[in-house]
Amino acid sequence: MRFKRFAFAVLLLITLCANFSFAEEIFEPRHPAKPLRFCKAYSQWENFVRSDSSYQEISHFPFVKLDLRYATFENVTGHDLYCGAKRAYLKTMAAKKFRQAIRLLQKEHPGFSFVIFDASRPVYAQAKLRETVAGTPFSDFVSNPKRGSVHNFGYALDLTIADSAGVPLDMGTDFDSFENRAGEKGEAEALQAGSLTTEQIENRKILRQVMKKAGFIPLPSEWWHFNAISSKTIRATGELPPF
Repeated sequence: MRFKRFAFAVLLLITLCANFSFAEEIFEPRHPAKPLRFCKAYSQWENFVRSDSSYQEISHFPFVKLDLRYATFENVTGHDLYCGAKRAYLKTMAAKKFRQAIRLLQKEHPGFSFVIFDASRPVYAQAKLRETVAGTPFSDFVSNPKRGSVHNFGYALDLTIADSAGVPLDMGTDFDSFENRAGEKGEAEALQAGSLTTEQIENRKILRQVMKKAGFIPLPSEWWHFNAISSKTIRATGELPPF
């Protein structure tokens, strides 16, 4: 009897510890009292990008739709950072890889399309994103604008996949979630805890496999983020844009 009670107590303790280890603080954005639209800054940045032949617009690519969250007020900053823009850009090398990803997606899943959340990102937008998480446990989730995100250099994409009916696949979290389950590194634990399903993880695998085959590097903490070049390489060789 004593052994059974001891075994039950040990099992209960393990369960409680497992649940406790999975518990995490959820990021709650501090919405600004007066949301702003960064139209002048975005216009300066876009004029720079459009005059630079090393960038390419990807908005018109086939089987591509835009859901540019930073061009709305519905993002973690609460500001419209892109002044309602309907265009997205990448450096030419990254755009070439993205074209290959589109071809692969059509080959493996005919009728599916990509939905872009963000591509090349102005440095001022990076600063606003950093400001949103400053002083919180989530500050490491956003690169310092002085060093630059791979987005700022024009070599990163945030995106998802929509099915042939135009419905985005269920990935388990929204874009810009700071939860552990938002990335590949937290999927096994989330599946075990019941906060992600097998279908959601399989949907992420579809996205990851296509992007990796096209030469992109997934970010382990974000299912939606892919780099066309490593962050270490681009920071060593690239130059941040002036805006």
